[in-house]
Amino acid sequence: MTLTGDESAALNPLTLMESAREKYTLARARREVPELALLSIHGAIEDTLRAHLLRIGSPVALGSFAGVLEAMQELSQAPLSAEEADAVRRLHRLRGRIARGEHLAVTGETLAAYQRLAAIILPRYGIQVLPPAEQPSRSRPTQPMRAQTTLPDDEPVRVRLRDRHTVYDEAQRIRSLGDQYSTTSATRVPVVPSWVAPVLIVVSIFIIGIAVALLIQNPAPQTLPTVPLVGVSPLPTEQVSLATETSVALPTSAPVPTSSGSSGLTEGSSTAVPGGLSVGRKAIVSRDIPALNLRVEPGINAAIQVILAPGTEVEVIAGPLERDGLTWWQVRSAGIEGWCAGEFLQSIE
Repeated sequence: MTLTGDESAALNPLTLMESAREKYTLARARREVPELALLSIHGAIEDTLRAHLLRIGSPVALGSFAGVLEAMQELSQAPLSAEEADAVRRLHRLRGRIARGEHLAVTGETLAAYQRLAAIILPRYGIQVLPPAEQPSRSRPTQPMRAQTTLPDDEPVRVRLRDRHTVYDEAQRIRSLGDQYSTTSATRVPVVPSWVAPVLIVVSIFIIGIAVALLIQNPAPQTLPTVPLVGVSPLPTEQVSLATETSVALPTSAPVPTSSGSSGLTEGSSTAVPGGLSVGRKAIVSRDIPALNLRVEPGINAAIQVILAPGTEVEVIAGPLERDGLTWWQVRSAGIEGWCAGEFLQSIE
């Protein structure tokens, strides 16, 4: 940088020294923004060197920065070493690249090295500064360890270009990425693993097979036809059996002799009717028995059609017939017709 005209006339060593001190302090405050911190360090070193040349009356102080560095190396007292001059030149080149709009990804090690360079040069020419705090070096698994030097090396930054007229807002970019991630997470549909559907199908088939096997092994009980009861409430099986046995065990009248060749069934005389029973008359079931079987035909081995309760009223419609030692009458009760033993009926007068 070359100072000319009114700008150079207003400069003096004290002003430049104060500017160098302020810029170095500003560089320490800009550690979170490495590019701006590098610019502040460069300005502090440049102002310090020009202020020293102004104090000794060198005409090069207001010339180009390259001439300032050459003049500082040729001083007889407190000159710059060749290594220090090379480090300052590298810093000057970085400052030019930043001014041209390049985006420099400055590492923390590079920034600390240039701070140490400023802490070495500035006190030599009358500016007291605080040296940077030494930070413990951390190992990098992907790169070999390098010895930490006082001055910056030749690989200070990673460079990528940017538009010099575009304001690069890193915080805004990070916020936009965070908003995009949160929106994507909120609308993301849960993905079901591909193996879930086949497993569910196999389990369903297995359960259905077990259910079918159980149904085959334990079929539903068949519903047996029920015998309707006329005029009687359902009786326990023990009482029905007792009524049947009682009907058979009661004493009967002497069997009527039959002619040879008959089947054991003899039609009784219509005039000789035990108990006063006759066709067309009413009768009731004896109350001395629990129940009376009404069969489809005469005989104790015939099928039971219905069971009559004691006191049930019946109408005699046919008979009598003698069979199995009993006198059988055909009666009707509640529209149901059948045969029963007349010994268990009582005529209604």
